[in-house]
Amino acid sequence: MPMTNNDDILKFCPRCSKPAGITDGRKIVCTECGFGLYLNTAAAVAGLIFDEGGRLMVVRRNKEPRKGFLDLPGGFVDFGEDGEGALRREVFEELGADVDSVEYFKSAPNTYLYGDVLYHTLDIFYTCRLRAGQSVCPNDEIIEVLYRFAGDISDEEIAFSSMRKIIGMLRGDGGC
Repeated sequence: MPMTNNDDILKFCPRCSKPAGITDGRKIVCTECGFGLYLNTAAAVAGLIFDEGGRLMVVRRNKEPRKGFLDLPGGFVDFGEDGEGALRREVFEELGADVDSVEYFKSAPNTYLYGDVLYHTLDIFYTCRLRAGQSVCPNDEIIEVLYRFAGDISDEEIAFSSMRKIIGMLRGDGGC
């Protein structure tokens, strides 16, 4: 799978700074010292949080990439974390709230363009709920928190392809 624009950006060896190239679409190989570095898929998590009426929590992004588009609470998995722990941490960082009943739902591949580098991710979706009696206090990454029925969310509003797929599944149309 080609990395699209990464071959224009990642063209020097991280070890010796000599010219390097991307081979097989995912490995940087130095032409001088032979160093090789794989551009592996990054793990990310997202929470499917529903209110008592069955509406899905979505957040409007306040930062690039995809500023202004709808997203789900979540983010990248840190070294040494499992998916459930990463989801709990990310929801707390983004919303100031704790979640429980974290259960695996589905995963989907995605791409994430950040700082002119295209990252390939595996987005892992979990159903969860906010702990009883908590309100959310979004951080500066979020413009607003909304609750919407999946059928009322159009694909054009959704920030990332993996989320379009999952929300499409919730709508019953299988996603894109």
